[in-house]
Amino acid sequence: MNATDEHNEEPNEHKWVCQIMVAEGVIGVLGNLLVCYVILRVKFLHNMTNYLLVNLAVADMLLCLQVFLYYLTSDCKLIDFSRFGNSVRDLFCRLLSSKFLGWVLSYASAYNLCVVTLERYIAIVHPLRYARKLTTARIVTLIVLMWVISFLISLPIIFTIEPSNNPNKICSIKYPHPLFPILLSIFTFLFGYLLPLTLMSLAYYKMQVTLKRQAKALKLQHARAAAYDLVIARQNLVSMLRTVLGALIVLWTVDYFAILLCFQQTDKAQFLFCGSTGYHYTRVFANSLFNFNSVINPIIYEFKYKKFRQGLKVAFFSCFKRHGGNRVDFAMFINFGAQSSP
Repeated sequence: MNATDEHNEEPNEHKWVCQIMVAEGVIGVLGNLLVCYVILRVKFLHNMTNYLLVNLAVADMLLCLQVFLYYLTSDCKLIDFSRFGNSVRDLFCRLLSSKFLGWVLSYASAYNLCVVTLERYIAIVHPLRYARKLTTARIVTLIVLMWVISFLISLPIIFTIEPSNNPNKICSIKYPHPLFPILLSIFTFLFGYLLPLTLMSLAYYKMQVTLKRQAKALKLQHARAAAYDLVIARQNLVSMLRTVLGALIVLWTVDYFAILLCFQQTDKAQFLFCGSTGYHYTRVFANSLFNFNSVINPIIYEFKYKKFRQGLKVAFFSCFKRHGGNRVDFAMFINFGAQSSP
């Protein structure tokens, strides 16, 4: 029995899985939309790092939206695609049921974080080369290239599933070759998980060492408070980004190791247990953790990113600061945030 047949026999499980995933999707879309709104609206948050965080939030928001649509149409059965024509069913199977869109957006999320890490790495470890190496044109090129690569390396997933001739199933898993799922799982593990996370971990280690050395040198030289405060602000930003990376590692690890064993939940995969009930529950749990990573980033910004907290107050409470003497205080608050941005 494959995983799809098991799903048809477990409506109660469908119900709670659907509710959890749909809730994650809604919260993730709203949270990442809030990040985009705050950063784009508040002037002192307008810098390269925060613009890259907006791009990361867009990738996470689209991933949450994909999760919302997928579980509404598959587990919640809001739309019965079995009643549609072959072309609509084919699109549903190859884009949503295969999780092609989900993989594109998860690659984009990981690679977006890589671009953020690269920007901070050059700014901290090679500050004299920053203006020359990271021009606006190069950053835009990097972002476009990252999205194109995420799309291209996810294309093989389209060929792992197709519309089913069975009236009880909409889609069926079909591999072009027995080695295809093995190669795909290894490729996905290496390029979606191991390589980007390893490179980012090494970069953050190097940044932390550099910042500690700079702070120690400034303290010994009794440098001006503004210079020392700038280093501390950069340390805090790197600490926040390390927390984002740590959350990604914790929440993605179970799913990626499960994928390394079995790319999809079917007995046609690498091992016989890939279509078992136990493995199915493991993947449900792992998928829930994986999707939660796109929900948690706005929460991390709120607790770990001081400038974002200030921006949140400015964005939503500015109307209360525009009356009487508070208008001057509000202007001073904005100027302070702009001057002290790392």
